[in-house]
Amino acid sequence: MERYYYIEIDGMVYLVEEGGRLRFPRSPELEGLDFRLEVKHRMVIEGKEVLFSKPEIDYYPKEWWPKDKIPLLDKVDPLVRAAVHLSLPRVVVEGVTVRGGKILLVKAKRGYLKGRWNLPGGFVGYGESPEEAVKREVEEEIGARCATGRLLGVESFIGESSYSHWFMFFYEMHLLEQVKEFRPAADEIAEVRWFPLQEAIELIGSPVMRKKVREIYKLERE
Repeated sequence: MERYYYIEIDGMVYLVEEGGRLRFPRSPELEGLDFRLEVKHRMVIEGKEVLFSKPEIDYYPKEWWPKDKIPLLDKVDPLVRAAVHLSLPRVVVEGVTVRGGKILLVKAKRGYLKGRWNLPGGFVGYGESPEEAVKREVEEEIGARCATGRLLGVESFIGESSYSHWFMFFYEMHLLEQVKEFRPAADEIAEVRWFPLQEAIELIGSPVMRKKVREIYKLERE
């Protein structure tokens, strides 16, 4: 597998030019550098290994390429463009609705969590706050009005297969009405259901969500 090094610090990326195109350096090209690298994370993009690395330098590398401008450059190698895209954090929100020892879960019809039970939630939209986003997402997915409660925690992780960097905000949610039958978003959610907390821990498809629900379950037991 070809190996490349994605070297970034302070929003600046080290690239080499070859044949009029800018690309990540390979292992042999690191020998001439005047700094050491600390490999932080690994990506695999179309069969190529990219090692996200931090340089050990004490200056601002103004001659490197600004990360924000890389997607706009025509002469950038597609691998660079893809890796920069993966390194940009995705911000999502999840609603934790607990009532009478049970927690509300949804089964997705599409997306990363298709066919699995998980907490209702989704992406934070452009210009939205996490609090606004979780209210919108939960109401859309379950088809009922709700209110946003306290922040239960934030998890940061890199997807095992997507290699994307995620920030996941968990909020306590409260239904504003007695719901006899949920009316989920028809094109997005297959089913909405209450589960006992212990059973939910076994069903939730996302390891990160499962970990958070387990924490909540322990709190409920205390």
